Amino acid sequence: MIYRKLKFSFCLGIFFFILIIGLNTSQEVFAQDIHLGQERSFNIQFDYDFFGRANTETELIKITNKLYFYADKELLKDLSSGNRQEIDNKLYSLANEFEYKIYPNLTRTFGNEDNPGIDNNSRIIVVLHKMKPTIGGYIQAEDHYSAQLYPRSNMGQIIYLNFDDVLLLSLDNLSYHLAHEFLHLITLNQNPKEEIWLNEARAEYTETLLGYGGQWDQSSVRNRLQQFLRGTELSLLNWNNSSYDYAKVNLLAHYLVDFYDVDILVDSLKSPFSGIDALNYAFKKNGFSEDFSIVFMNWVIANAVNNCSLGEKYCYQSSFLQDFTLFPYTYYLPIQNKSSLSVTDSIKNWEAKWQKIMGGSGMIKLKFTIPEQTPIDKIPYIIESVEGKKTIGFFDFSATNIQEVYIEGMGAKNKAVYFIPFIASFGNEENKTYYYSWEVINVELNKQQEEEIIQALLKKIDELKRQVVLLQTQIAMQKTYQNSLSCSIFSQDLYYGMNSSEVECLQQFLVNIGNDIYPEKLVTGYFGPLTQAAVQRYQAFKGIITTGYFGPLTRIAANQNL
Repeated sequence: MIYRKLKFSFCLGIFFFILIIGLNTSQEVFAQDIHLGQERSFNIQFDYDFFGRANTETELIKITNKLYFYADKELLKDLSSGNRQEIDNKLYSLANEFEYKIYPNLTRTFGNEDNPGIDNNSRIIVVLHKMKPTIGGYIQAEDHYSAQLYPRSNMGQIIYLNFDDVLLLSLDNLSYHLAHEFLHLITLNQNPKEEIWLNEARAEYTETLLGYGGQWDQSSVRNRLQQFLRGTELSLLNWNNSSYDYAKVNLLAHYLVDFYDVDILVDSLKSPFSGIDALNYAFKKNGFSEDFSIVFMNWVIANAVNNCSLGEKYCYQSSFLQDFTLFPYTYYLPIQNKSSLSVTDSIKNWEAKWQKIMGGSGMIKLKFTIPEQTPIDKIPYIIESVEGKKTIGFFDFSATNIQEVYIEGMGAKNKAVYFIPFIASFGNEENKTYYYSWEVINVELNKQQEEEIIQALLKKIDELKRQVVLLQTQIAMQKTYQNSLSCSIFSQDLYYGMNSSEVECLQQFLVNIGNDIYPEKLVTGYFGPLTQAAVQRYQAFKGIITTGYFGPLTRIAANQNL
């Protein structure tokens, strides 16, 4: 029995030894079998391929330290010897760019790529086949997050580039296309569930990050800018793989880096989240108070005005984007008296629309109506003078769903009004369509009507001032409570000549309200003439007889705020 066990163990060991040797030998032979001129078949994306094919037969034409270059066999046959040599030279230069610039810089910034060790080595396969003119490249990846766009490959992760571009594009442009696709491999490894729009935004930024956009006339950013100019509305999350989709995320990536540095792109990639949640994670990690809803609003305004003097973040800082503004969809209001125009429109989550009104004469009224279920909180509007000067205001729907503004001097003083309806939230349902309406009227006013409008506006200003003071009071009481629990309620009358800790609480409360109530801001604990005057101002604000005595009525008012 012991002999049989030993014999069985010995035979089993020999079997596994032979099996392991056999496997290693077959892998080694397979790896060594890769050589220039080797032919290989690859699956390709049929709707990207110029001929609509689903696969292509290729020939291995170059091997470098990190890359295999395979090219379509039929296209190679049709090349002249001069073009073949030109392709060889271009690929040699491209390989140098990849190995000494693209690979080290992108992996150092964003992390390592997804590399399953294709053919028992770490080289990345680059396949060149003829694509449609608008396609620069793509990747195919096993278990990729976006199987709808990138089909399953033959053997792991592969970069595909347009064969025609090798001859047509400059080395910088070709290098950018390779860098763009390589960053997708990095994303596949760092955050495989990343949303497409943010994945593409990072990849689009590689041209600027690596310095490949130096020749502006040939740069990808210039092309994206021209594509973006043609759009009058934007849906950030909806991805149709169109040139406009790439343009919108290219501009967004540049805006993010302009104001929040490239760390926003890096930290969002390495976060445990995807999409907007990943960006909010990165904002918080880097110490920024904004979330993406604020950033989105500022960005859509920047695309309309691009002027830092109108707001710190209503602009681009990149030198090549400083003169850019898009062209809104324009409505024309007839100049006749009492002419009007009304529109009902729809919008979805994380969408924005750039619109503009021209025409009209004298005073016009622009009125917005937002249904309760539509999550629009603000709508920026921009008044443009005949000299081209722009001023910004906001319709605020936090308290009411109807807002209007009067704009005077149309035609003589002002020439256009822009407005940007947008939703910067997910609302109740991610893909739900919401509605809103607006109306513009060419107002014909007599002097009495003008005076009524002026008085109504002054009344609104006074009401806003009261709301500001009320808000300051609420903040003051909150701060007072935080400073000391003993200040959370005023339990006794306070009056001129007193010196106590509760007088100190009262003085701190008056300081927190603001300069209009207690400009001296002295917190001494002594109830002197300055404190008495401040109490009188507070009493006037609350509608209490201004005695300067902090008695029962005044204490009740303050404690009610608490």
